[in-house]
Amino acid sequence: MATIAELIVKIGANSSGLRKELQASQRQIKRAFGSEALAFSRKAASLIGAIGAAISAVGAASVLTSAKLRASAVAFETLLGSAEKAKDFLDDLAQFAAQTPFEFEGLQDTAKKLLAFKFAAEDIIPIMSAIGDAAGMLGSGQEGIDRMTLAISQMQSKGKIQSQEMLQLAEAGVNAWQYLADSMGMSIADVMDKVSDGEVSSTQGINAIIMGMQKDFAGGMEKQSKEIPGLWSTIMDNTKMVLKNAGDGLIASLGIKEKLQGLGDFLSQFAAHVENVGIGQA
Repeated sequence: MATIAELIVKIGANSSGLRKELQASQRQIKRAFGSEALAFSRKAASLIGAIGAAISAVGAASVLTSAKLRASAVAFETLLGSAEKAKDFLDDLAQFAAQTPFEFEGLQDTAKKLLAFKFAAEDIIPIMSAIGDAAGMLGSGQEGIDRMTLAISQMQSKGKIQSQEMLQLAEAGVNAWQYLADSMGMSIADVMDKVSDGEVSSTQGINAIIMGMQKDFAGGMEKQSKEIPGLWSTIMDNTKMVLKNAGDGLIASLGIKEKLQGLGDFLSQFAAHVENVGIGQA
């Protein structure tokens, strides 16, 4: 099935012929349905041609990459409370991503999840560093990061440590029970009893687990970043940033956002027209 981007490119490539077909049929439209339908037809031809020509000329990839990263930036603005904080955070995250074998896009998603679960912004990269080192050393990649992030986020949301999340970490390759026992100076069995009784807070547990991961998996990301998958990730990140920068300029200079808004407005009007006069006339 063709993607939206592919369809837009095809529309752009064939917009000249499409406009000719629409123009050739306008006399018939006017005779059959009147001037209102003719106005809709002309507007459709103009909008489709403009959008198709603009996007096919510059390449959908850069425009869509720019739009996707902008949407992500808006999400961080909401989570952090201001555009300035979001920009500073994303700059730090991009620098962090450049030193890891993981792609910036995946790390953005991880950071958004942690922020959504009310981790402090200044704690996000240290937490992600510990999780990323573990995933790098264990070879579990972004999937491993997602699993560990989910377990730690669930701990945060519950306000206390529970066996379910400890099991999730164990399944991901993290010896969370041992880390917690070491931090409390107790046996694993005794710690399990305390967790079962709800006596270990999420703050205490998460800190112990993160510190244990930092100790056992230190340098995991750095080592993996020098291997082929890590190098490929860096190449992909750099490519996306080039596309993003190109797309930013193209969206602004060609008014692509405004043209898409125009198409959306036209389709809304057309839908109302269908409701009023019926699909045959519309």
